[in-house]
Amino acid sequence: MLNTLSQFISQHNLISSDDKLLLAVSGGKDSVCMMHLFSELPYEFGIVHCNFKLRGDESELDEQFVGDLAKDLGVEFYSKSFDTVLYARNNSLSIQMAARDLRYQFFNEVLQKYNYTKIATAHHSDDSVETLLIKKSRKSSLGALQGISIKNGNIIRPMLALSVQQIEGYIKNQSIKFRLDKSNLSSDYQRNRIRHEVMPNLSKSELLREIEENKRIYSKLLSDTEYYLERHTIEKDGAKFFEIEHLKNLIDKDEILYECLKNYGPFNWKDVFALLDAEVGKQVLNSEYRIVKERNALCLSEIPSKAEMSIQIHEESRMIKQSMPLKIEIHDFSSFKLIKDSKVSVLDYDKLHFPLTLRKWKNGDAFTPLGMKGRKKISDYLIDKKISTIQKENTWVICSLDDIVCIVGERINESYKLVAETEKVYLVQPLKNQS
Repeated sequence: MLNTLSQFISQHNLISSDDKLLLAVSGGKDSVCMMHLFSELPYEFGIVHCNFKLRGDESELDEQFVGDLAKDLGVEFYSKSFDTVLYARNNSLSIQMAARDLRYQFFNEVLQKYNYTKIATAHHSDDSVETLLIKKSRKSSLGALQGISIKNGNIIRPMLALSVQQIEGYIKNQSIKFRLDKSNLSSDYQRNRIRHEVMPNLSKSELLREIEENKRIYSKLLSDTEYYLERHTIEKDGAKFFEIEHLKNLIDKDEILYECLKNYGPFNWKDVFALLDAEVGKQVLNSEYRIVKERNALCLSEIPSKAEMSIQIHEESRMIKQSMPLKIEIHDFSSFKLIKDSKVSVLDYDKLHFPLTLRKWKNGDAFTPLGMKGRKKISDYLIDKKISTIQKENTWVICSLDDIVCIVGERINESYKLVAETEKVYLVQPLKNQS
């Protein structure tokens, strides 16, 4: 059994010779078995224990038991008690999720403070199968249908090499004492119901093969997702654009889209997938992000602030640094050379009334675009230019009194163009890409 564990560690490169391990030991048979096995391996380790105070005196006895084991082995012991019920209530969490949060917060505190490099938990192969069944019951994504990962950042799970039968056999043969958590026998928890009522009627070997097959399929899915992200997505104006045409031709389009967006969730994923065939402008939101259907792409961006913002541009201003950075210059018309950059607003200085106002455009705004005679709503102008939703929301205007002088980086008002009588030229140049 020790050889099986050693080979698994080596096969998956879980531990190097200079690693300092922190073993998470609850006092139950799985973690106690892990602790005894590691005492026979050439790795430096300490023991960490969490007292969640959920089982009265039993919780205190668990902590004392693990502390005594650490003392017998001559290794460092770290423990902490938590008011788990209060934490769950204050954070609107289930007791199990609260305990999980508290556990890993404490593990990382110890890891950083005492220079440990990795945390080892005692999840075994049966735990991985149970996790698969739980995820399947919840209709989870393919990425979740891989059981328990062998390593995740600085967390390693070497005991996945072993089954619960092997662990129980080792505990019995070595006459090793452990603590029994009676809550593991209760059917109040889904995992316990699966363990005691479902698992005995299923083939564990078939489920393990399913996990391996899911890993293979998911690996290819991740490769396809990476290719799509590299070739068919762009970042622009603080948003990400996911090309629709290529995505719609992929067999696993929903799974790939989920992988692209999952770190910005949760979303109503059914609605997100439906965006591929929705009308332009349709959107799906969560508390922080939104996904908008554009003509040729899905646009992911943070939900814009609803706060109104306006900035005063005084006559002496030469640089605006906040929100919409601008560079401002004034030239004599007689020595002024025409600028070919369409993003620079070239204005007749004498027609301006200071202070000017720099603000986001809003519904109802209208102006006479350079070269035209009639007034045009800015909303219609932006539609005609086929400007995306995120670009529209990042569109600013400069106003003189109540009149719109220009759309920054786009077009000036016909009324403010240079004429033969112009004496001074007022230049406004945006300092970030407005394309």
